Amino acid sequence: MSHPSVRVHLITGFLGTGKTTTILHLLKTKPASEKWAVLVNEFGEVGVDGTILKTLGDGIAVREVPGGCLCCVSGLPFQIGMNSLIARERPDVLLIEPTGLGHPRQILEILQQEAYAEVLHTGATVTLVDPRHLSQQRYLEHDIYQDQLAVADVLVANKIDLCEYHDLQAFDELVKSRVGQKPELRGLTVRNGELPADVLAGSVKPVYVQSPDAKSTDGQPGRVAKLPPVLDLTQPLKLNTDEDYRALHQQADGFFAVGWLITDRWQFSVLALRDWFGGLSVERAKAVLNTDQGVMAFNFREGGLSEQWLGEADAIAWDNRLELIDLAELDQAALEAQWQQCLAC
Repeated sequence: MSHPSVRVHLITGFLGTGKTTTILHLLKTKPASEKWAVLVNEFGEVGVDGTILKTLGDGIAVREVPGGCLCCVSGLPFQIGMNSLIARERPDVLLIEPTGLGHPRQILEILQQEAYAEVLHTGATVTLVDPRHLSQQRYLEHDIYQDQLAVADVLVANKIDLCEYHDLQAFDELVKSRVGQKPELRGLTVRNGELPADVLAGSVKPVYVQSPDAKSTDGQPGRVAKLPPVLDLTQPLKLNTDEDYRALHQQADGFFAVGWLITDRWQFSVLALRDWFGGLSVERAKAVLNTDQGVMAFNFREGGLSEQWLGEADAIAWDNRLELIDLAELDQAALEAQWQQCLAC
């Protein structure tokens, strides 16, 4: 039996702007009558963000496409992930979180292919920015950053509680300059990713307009046609029985990532982790780890560490996952020795 067309929203933004936190808030405040799903992609191979989202428990469907850009290899990994998620879960709304180092315009082009005309319709694309970045040329001049700004229907300044007055002024100027190019653009300011779910409601941009008597393959008007055929050969990332941990690498667009999938038998000390993260000199570090205080999510960015308690180890689904991203190649052996010093005795 066919189902109504799925509304799809991209939630994009550069590294560390708070995409996952924003999606968590959207999922917690969505209409109770709607089923939402998330397709999440990360630059690295380990997939920390997907693990965080899965801790919400039953009722939220999450699919991960790890390792670089969703639109690589002619869009095949992206289409495999999206098609299998839609076919399995039949959500009303699908949120797509591309890597902060990906070009969302290419993803939108895939979504707007004729093959998906009766399957989905694109809603507003949300682009998150950290206003503190607006004074840094390395962000403003980056082609990925510019691409993320260009596709925005809703431009959101996140982390405003950490900003100075001149940062917020710079955001206001950014919105004004973009409105000149896209009059329907909306600008919002939030803290802690607290974007209201109703911001997305009603923001629909149909790409293909059917005639009133158009019918889908089952003869019912306004129902979803079959998804484009792709074969899902992906396997969930997991350790072998004889492995305590496994390192995975990624390199693209001038960034390097090394991540670890770590056995869930190992427990970490929160105090030791705080000291270690605080001493790192990397662009980004994030982790979901079993600690002596429960399962914790850690996010290290621009010298600041944020923490989130996710639950007790025996009450939620989780994996020990750790990932570091930097502009220089990372020393895997040295870093492994360091994080292993954070294990609880």
